[in-house]
Amino acid sequence: MNDKDLNKKVEITFLKLKKTDAQYFIQFIKVKFKHDSIIDQRYKLEHKENYILFPLVENKNIIDKLVKTIDNLISFELVSREGINNPNFKYRTLEEALRGKIPPNYLNLIPSSYDIIGNIAILEFEKPDQTNNGKYDEFKKLVAKAVIDVNKNVLSVFEKKSQIKGSYRLRDLAYLGGENNTKTVHKENDCIFHLDIKTTYFSPRLVYERRRISESNIQENEVIVDMFSGVGTFSIQIAKLNPVEIHAFDLNPAAYSFLKKNISLNKLKGKIFPYNLNTKEMANHSNQIGKKLHNNIDRIIMNLPEYSIDFIDVACFLMKKSGGILHFYQFSEKPNAIDISIGTLKKKLNEFNWATDKIFDTKIVKSYSPKAELVVVDLYMKYLNS
Repeated sequence: MNDKDLNKKVEITFLKLKKTDAQYFIQFIKVKFKHDSIIDQRYKLEHKENYILFPLVENKNIIDKLVKTIDNLISFELVSREGINNPNFKYRTLEEALRGKIPPNYLNLIPSSYDIIGNIAILEFEKPDQTNNGKYDEFKKLVAKAVIDVNKNVLSVFEKKSQIKGSYRLRDLAYLGGENNTKTVHKENDCIFHLDIKTTYFSPRLVYERRRISESNIQENEVIVDMFSGVGTFSIQIAKLNPVEIHAFDLNPAAYSFLKKNISLNKLKGKIFPYNLNTKEMANHSNQIGKKLHNNIDRIIMNLPEYSIDFIDVACFLMKKSGGILHFYQFSEKPNAIDISIGTLKKKLNEFNWATDKIFDTKIVKSYSPKAELVVVDLYMKYLNS
């Protein structure tokens, strides 16, 4: 709600009671009704001399039932008057916020879930079979306003207009409502991340996965490579909790810039070295960073599920020959996504004379599409002596 909305007055039905009966009435409806199914929380209770006026929901059947229930118990009067909006009111669901504002044939198009990154919400809509584009755009803007009404921290709303694409893993976005600002600060697991949803990749849906890795059995002074670090979500959360050395790489200059900023803003136990570099270059023996890290790494994180398998040669180049831990993320086809990922990974490691010593965890992180899952395989890999 904006300031204009808060001051707007609408005529509604009030139940007028003596103040001395108000507490009894409140307790009574808590027992006989759901409180919020009687009192319209969008409007303020009003005090007039010795009376309290309770704003009632806009539902004749409910009001009739209430009147019939309390008719012989309390002295009351129904009055119609302008209601004053409650500035502290927040809708709980999009359906509640949109009730009566959109046509019934659009109700099934309300997103069942959406991403919130910092103070930005990102929505994805299913396009109806037949629609007037102008009315559909108007509907989407109403949904955007409802998202802001429901989520007190959301200031901006954008719509997904494409799938993730390109080497920087970005998607096209369209502004829908609130502030037209793509930069935000996201808080996650006691860490803060500055980012721009337009120029950097970030998925809030991996929050538990990042916590799982950062709280796993990481040893003191481990040397870790985060091959596709983005703005630092894995690296920073690991270094927050563990005294380790992390080498974090990202090809995207914007992500690299935010990565450096986020390293400086978070209090870390470990040390992170950021690089704006395509990790493929490290497998080139003339690359100085690659020379330094060659067969010197204890743990590698490969969170680039579209292309991780194409970088296994780099992982083999970096990992200690005595063995190390690999966190491998990949999109794999249903219904046997985990088995497919394990088989693909084992085959690729063998091509470079490495083997899977032990797989200690596998799981489906999330559904990616109707045909694919995002899978993570955590394993201990070792070099096979020729």
